[in-house]
Amino acid sequence: MKRVLLLLALATPMSSMAAQGFSAGVFLGAPMSGVTVSQDAIRLSFGIEETGVAVDGLWNLGDWLARPEFAPIYGYTGFQWVDDEHHEWGPRAGLGLAVPLGYGNVELYGEAGSTWYWQEDAAFKFEGSLGVRMYF
Repeated sequence: MKRVLLLLALATPMSSMAAQGFSAGVFLGAPMSGVTVSQDAIRLSFGIEETGVAVDGLWNLGDWLARPEFAPIYGYTGFQWVDDEHHEWGPRAGLGLAVPLGYGNVELYGEAGSTWYWQEDAAFKFEGSLGVRMYF
């Protein structure tokens, strides 16, 4: 499944930077690693190694603060479910940094934030991820 998604992403021709409404990518992180798809300001992340799903709203810090120098930084808030016996689901929030790779529609990104798990022992867990995504 991972190979098929990666091959599809690499085989699709890149569109112009102006049409960056839809993106897809892969990420490594804690508590899950997998694939992510987003449309405009909504993102879905699917954990493959550690089964899980996250739904997030995204906000570009440069647009939100009207400061173009903060354009590579974004915030996210949402909800996450992970197949774990102690920490299964809860709301999450954090910050991310996206850096374009070359002149195409590909970017490298890193995120860090916390999730407030609401099962057995309610606790905040610091989590992060690194990934690559392509805009179509």
